[in-house]
Amino acid sequence: MSSKIFASVLIILTLITLSCKLSEDYGAQNDKLKVVASIFPLYDFARAIGGEKVSVSMLIPAGADAHNYELRPDEIVKVINTDVFLFINFEMEHWAHKIISSAAEKTNMLAVETGQGTILLPLTASFQHDLPTNHEHNTSRFDPHIWLDFANAQIIIDNITEAFINKDQKNSDYYKNNASEYKSQLIAMDKKYHRGLAKCQSNTILHAGHWAFAYLAKRYKLKYIAAYSTSAEAEPLPENIFNLVEQTKKMKTPYIFYEDFIAPRLARTISQETGAELLKLNNGHDISKNDIKKGVTFLKLMEENLLNLQKGLSCPQP
Repeated sequence: MSSKIFASVLIILTLITLSCKLSEDYGAQNDKLKVVASIFPLYDFARAIGGEKVSVSMLIPAGADAHNYELRPDEIVKVINTDVFLFINFEMEHWAHKIISSAAEKTNMLAVETGQGTILLPLTASFQHDLPTNHEHNTSRFDPHIWLDFANAQIIIDNITEAFINKDQKNSDYYKNNASEYKSQLIAMDKKYHRGLAKCQSNTILHAGHWAFAYLAKRYKLKYIAAYSTSAEAEPLPENIFNLVEQTKKMKTPYIFYEDFIAPRLARTISQETGAELLKLNNGHDISKNDIKKGVTFLKLMEENLLNLQKGLSCPQP
């Protein structure tokens, strides 16, 4: 066989091999359970539970406000053609009804309210009047940030696992094992928070951001004061800002907490007014494109929160 013929045969065999490999990969991708999660915590939980058996995408773009997100038509089409749609609850995603009603009797998409089984905390009285009114369905009177109580996060894990098994029973053991492992990590994190926040000099989280950490505060027996309501689009009432400033001065606290996406200018103003330094808290769903690129995880964000809480509340270090 001449060298030219040999080379031609080798090229043909290589192309056939690559073609088969691409077909296998495409088939494997098609065999995966297609999942769309509304916000980052659900996206990260779904990845942990589903592993290699699922293909997960996040609906709300990094940096967008999930509470009042305006769905595009192509996004609705994408979700109703998926296998599983995960959202927290109608307090968090007021717009989820649009997807569910669009999918009704048209597709086999399974919409899962992952917060089912958790108990919602009501907003404080001052925030009942501090809500945006430019969105038809944004009439929330409860705090939707349930995942910041790790017991609630475990309930969310169970609901996601049940949904995956509902759609893909042949891999039920795989999903159950992954869920069990992740819940063990949540339990360990919960114990770490209990230990780390048990003997702090301060027991009050002064937050120049939106009302997101009430579940965390309640679980670890802390007080919580915030400038904003649950939505990034709400305008803070002057009395809420005044109360936060007065509490900061009264307690002579060296730190107040802030969020990247919620009016950092206000946090800086309060810092200048009171002399308190700023420490970041992440509510788990406000993440940047850079966070996504770096491969951030929910548990990593919670680790960073604990370190800043310990510093801000003057807790003894282990």
